[in-house]
Amino acid sequence: MRILVAGASGFVGSRLCPALEEAGHEVRALTRRPESYAGAGTAVGGDVDRPETLAPALAGCRVAYYLVHSLEHEDFAERDARAARAFGLAAAAVGVERIVYLGGLGDDSTDLSPHLRSRREVEQLLGEGGVPVTVLRAGVVVGHGSTSWELTRQLVEHLPVMITPRWVSTRCQPIAADDVVRYLVGVLDVPETVGRVFEMGGAEVLEYREMLARVAALEGRHLTVLPVPVLSPRLSSHWLALVTDLDRTTGRTLVDSMTNEVVVRDDALRRLVPFAPLGYDEMVLLALGERARARRADPPRPRLLGRLGTPVGREHREGPDELRRRRVVVAATAGLGTALLRRALQQPPGSAAFYGCTAGVAATWAAGGLAAGPLHLGREQAPDGGLRRPTVVPVVTGAAAAAATFGAAVVARRVPVLRDGLASALSYADDGALPLTYLTVLLNGAAEELFFRGALYAAVPESYRLPATATAYTATVAGTGNVALTLAAGAMGTVFGLQRKASGGIQAPTLTHLTWSALVLLLLPRAVRR
Repeated sequence: MRILVAGASGFVGSRLCPALEEAGHEVRALTRRPESYAGAGTAVGGDVDRPETLAPALAGCRVAYYLVHSLEHEDFAERDARAARAFGLAAAAVGVERIVYLGGLGDDSTDLSPHLRSRREVEQLLGEGGVPVTVLRAGVVVGHGSTSWELTRQLVEHLPVMITPRWVSTRCQPIAADDVVRYLVGVLDVPETVGRVFEMGGAEVLEYREMLARVAALEGRHLTVLPVPVLSPRLSSHWLALVTDLDRTTGRTLVDSMTNEVVVRDDALRRLVPFAPLGYDEMVLLALGERARARRADPPRPRLLGRLGTPVGREHREGPDELRRRRVVVAATAGLGTALLRRALQQPPGSAAFYGCTAGVAATWAAGGLAAGPLHLGREQAPDGGLRRPTVVPVVTGAAAAAATFGAAVVARRVPVLRDGLASALSYADDGALPLTYLTVLLNGAAEELFFRGALYAAVPESYRLPATATAYTATVAGTGNVALTLAAGAMGTVFGLQRKASGGIQAPTLTHLTWSALVLLLLPRAVRR
């Protein structure tokens, strides 16, 4: 039969489409960009957020699979509700006989998380047009690329000791991705499944703590888990954003759901689509093996300036209200910080007023950066394909940039306006205490990264982030009237921005900035006075 799969390029959809083709069905893959779709089935253009595109894509299909959700958005429930209603009505309008939906496990008698409540709402809205909906509910799906599985794997691999919320004691019935697909395909051949809700899970019921421990044992790692009662879902989501590649919004959504027990209560599906589901160890080994094959097929590539890192796709995803607030804070901080910096460099070198003003500049950048919203530390892809906090490459990059600055200063001393600018900047070190000068420069460097490569970077549309942050950084320094410092800011702002883009966070540019600043203070006097 002809089948449409909405969410064909996602984690489950990319596995379901080839399985449906193997079972002899004609598959249509719904995608917003059919020209770039490379998966199984025939790509058809359509977008669940644009209702007018759905009926043409669904026309002629007997069954439609709905595998769409919007966890990365703050307003995911509203988005998913609109999309599900539009999809169900479009399916009814063109005569689709059945919709199959992958929902979430959870006992309706308990206080469901917003994520699970949204999944229940989608179940209802898909059927509003009158098309029977077969709902298959699952908990944690284990497989390479699954968000919940990646959370488990990264926690184990990044933290040998975990201080965790109480949700680690919640029971869960994880299921292998391959078993999910077997159920999704299997219900097509069982008429009794039309219009019904089913629950599916793997062979074992485990606490999240046990799941973490089992993954650690299979990877040969030692793991200590220390549950504490004080980590709220909001605090937990910030913690997850720091130690994994999950953005804060997705982390918060998943943590909220982890407070709900997700265990199969009705095994009717096992009787209608009979097979033996995998145990937890088996599904984990399959997921790890698939990840290893993917890493071998797509090894990391060298990048500009040695290797700044391989982009990890870790970007801020914020709702309109959060983004609006971030931009207001950023604009106010930029104005105040620029004014204070200009005033600081008007003070007598080595004076108390100079150090007071520069401390105020650092405090302004840091406060604005932290107040604007959550910031990522970032990661880079290691040669073995894993992710790690960037340390060595940023420090080496900072040292190389300092050497380049030394060379440029040797040349610049022959240009009067640049020589004067360098001499003016150095006077603050010459006339003040050197330890205090170093402290001032390093504090300001770290604070600048919190603001420019942290808050400001996240406030700008993605395609403009690198040029916008480098330009803003340069314009801020240009306000001091020092041509040499302005040129240096333009060059280094670009390097810091590349580090931010490559690693997905502020740790790399901060280390580069601090290394560069410390070495420039050491080398620059020799370049100017030789």
